[in-house]
Amino acid sequence: MSMRQVLLVEDSKMFGRLVKSRIEKTFDVPVFWTKTLAETEKILAMAKGHFSLALLDFSLPDAPNGEIIDRVVGEGITTFVFTADLTEEVRNLVWSKKVADYILKEDSNSLDYIVAAIRQLGDNQDSLVLVVGDSARYRTLVSELLYIRKFRVLNATDGKSAMAILEQYPEIKLVVTDYHMSGMDGCSLCQKIREKYKQDRLAIIGFSSKNEGNIGARFIKSGANDFIIQQSFLVEEFYCRVNHCMENLSLIDKIRDGAIRDFLTGLHNRRYFFDAGTELLGHVQKHGELLACIMLDIDFFKKVNDTYGHDVGDMVIKSIARTLCDNAGDRDIVARIGGEEFCILTPHGNRQEVIDRFEKLRRQIETTPAAIVEDKPLFVTSSFGICTAIGDNLESMMKIADEYLYKAKNGGRNRVQF
Repeated sequence: MSMRQVLLVEDSKMFGRLVKSRIEKTFDVPVFWTKTLAETEKILAMAKGHFSLALLDFSLPDAPNGEIIDRVVGEGITTFVFTADLTEEVRNLVWSKKVADYILKEDSNSLDYIVAAIRQLGDNQDSLVLVVGDSARYRTLVSELLYIRKFRVLNATDGKSAMAILEQYPEIKLVVTDYHMSGMDGCSLCQKIREKYKQDRLAIIGFSSKNEGNIGARFIKSGANDFIIQQSFLVEEFYCRVNHCMENLSLIDKIRDGAIRDFLTGLHNRRYFFDAGTELLGHVQKHGELLACIMLDIDFFKKVNDTYGHDVGDMVIKSIARTLCDNAGDRDIVARIGGEEFCILTPHGNRQEVIDRFEKLRRQIETTPAAIVEDKPLFVTSSFGICTAIGDNLESMMKIADEYLYKAKNGGRNRVQF
């Protein structure tokens, strides 16, 4: 989460020190610590608008019943509440104040929970949620709760407009839809959504104003990930269900990313390169654009491994990978396709532009230390083969680039051949 300053209100010296130290160390932001409501009033007056997050003790010497919460939330500050008292009355009071979450002081994992919760808010800022329902009251209720957790939120009044918004904003990760809507009910909307967006791409939570027989089962069978009855609605439960959906999507993304990434460098792997590269080639052919395929190989890499060991060899490969990433364009595909060999696909304006760009990159690699060995910089060079003639398929372009790379090697290495 992007934070400016953090306000900590806590009268326990020991717990306050622990929280302040952990937050400052983890997020590298200043934490301003007060111990009473009166002290907090003063610092809020002096630093109005500068706090992006607050961590509050529910019970203070001059505010024993959570009065501090209203004061801080009223400033528009995202708020977490510490409490040692988890009676039903306190729980309900805390959630009624529109806080982001509460943390049990006596839990041995409380500090870890705080850090994880703050990080989750940061992830939420990049997540777009669509709330669907023809009831303005329902949309306001759900949207406000999502705003508190820092989600970006869009609204739709019916199924038809929801589908149009999904088409316009393909980055939407979660849909929260009411059941009772004119034209298309929530279950029918789920079915429509699932025709285009699978569960590994987008999550759906169904809502119903009351428990109507098997409506929950209907939602799930129609493609929803979860279901909530508004009659028994609890804010805490809603957040838990939303988090569960988002965590599942995040886990799937990590698994998917792991399947297409090279484990050493983090670059895309050979499998991804062929899949995405074929798609990019088809796009440029369709739109009459130009595309270059570049094969890159580290010169005398076997000598690096034999002389310094494979650990240093790995450092060299990772250094080259970072340089390629730093110099990649928005539409470039950069992959490690084996050993010390890399391949790049880049749309371009003209042939000379590509040659000049990779000649500059060759010089950068030559003059940048690829590793530090026994306190001395280790330099390596690289050879490039460039194909700027668009072939019928990706394999033919790679073959031509590889032939030019072979000529660069035979021509003395550390050169760009085209």
